[in-house]
Amino acid sequence: MRLISNQGDQKDKGKNNRGRLKTKILLVSGILTAAAAVFKVTESMIGSYFYRLAIAREDSPHRKNLDPAVSKEHLSPAIKARIDERKAVKERFLRECPPVDVSFNASDGLKLHACRFNAHPEGHRWIVLLHGYMNEASFMFYYASVFADHGFNALVPDLRGAGQSEGEYIGMGWNDRFDVVGWIQEIIKWDPQAQIVIFGVSMGAATAMMTAGEKLPEHVVCVIEDCGYTSVADEFAYELHNLFRLPSFPILHFADRVTRSRAGYGIFEASAVEQLKKAKIPILFIHGDKDTFVPTSMVHKVYEAAAGDKELLLVKGATHAAASLVDPDLYFSTIFRFVEKYMSIRQ
Repeated sequence: MRLISNQGDQKDKGKNNRGRLKTKILLVSGILTAAAAVFKVTESMIGSYFYRLAIAREDSPHRKNLDPAVSKEHLSPAIKARIDERKAVKERFLRECPPVDVSFNASDGLKLHACRFNAHPEGHRWIVLLHGYMNEASFMFYYASVFADHGFNALVPDLRGAGQSEGEYIGMGWNDRFDVVGWIQEIIKWDPQAQIVIFGVSMGAATAMMTAGEKLPEHVVCVIEDCGYTSVADEFAYELHNLFRLPSFPILHFADRVTRSRAGYGIFEASAVEQLKKAKIPILFIHGDKDTFVPTSMVHKVYEAAAGDKELLLVKGATHAAASLVDPDLYFSTIFRFVEKYMSIRQ
């Protein structure tokens, strides 16, 4: 009888152990499920916040610190005088050569806008001018006037999500590269003999480099980039640390998922370096040696990545997007020497 009792006790203990194990499994499963849900919510919140801060079109009070460009504070009298002079030159140019509004539909259906300056109706030289982050076409009108003095007509697009172009997000150059190819095709329709130069500043420079990696028509002569970044991920990682003292991981991974969902491109795929490895077109790289927004180290990486003919100009004392203000003679003489070299080869 005692043996039977012991066997019954062991069966009861086994049932209890299995019951406790099942309870623990359910408890752990519940905790993991709750943790996963919390993680998902956290991922969505952080990713969405970053997207609104840096990618979405709508205005944000936080964005004013993301791209200092040329700071108006602590400018030297010489730089202030050059800024005033440029403003006067631009206004005179707009009176003498008012822009024509043009548009075309991008491959994804967005209606994109640009200003066309027909400074030389009988000429075949064209410059495509690409603006920077949170700017629009008008920020490049001064450059249009300078190139007009050298015999160029100009096309100045509002990149997607800027100015009069449609789009609810900033392309950071990645989706924009296809738009630039589309604009090039528009120029060729207007002028089958066109010789085209692509020029960009800051995000516009990254756009120019990313475009350079695409298959371009023979009409495109060369590319000029001024202070563009190596990749979107590199630039955002740098700014997360520089402005907010935050790590790129996991924030950029969260933001990447939201950006892919809402803007159709990934932060980690948008690379000027990888595009330049495929580029065969001549490229002039320009950067200020005091740039702390797109650090000067980046220009050496993109320069090394470029597969075709290339040239590098470092402007001493220039901060972000300020090389043309700090040393305009060196800046523009280098540009037009480079352009004329490849124009003459093509001719």
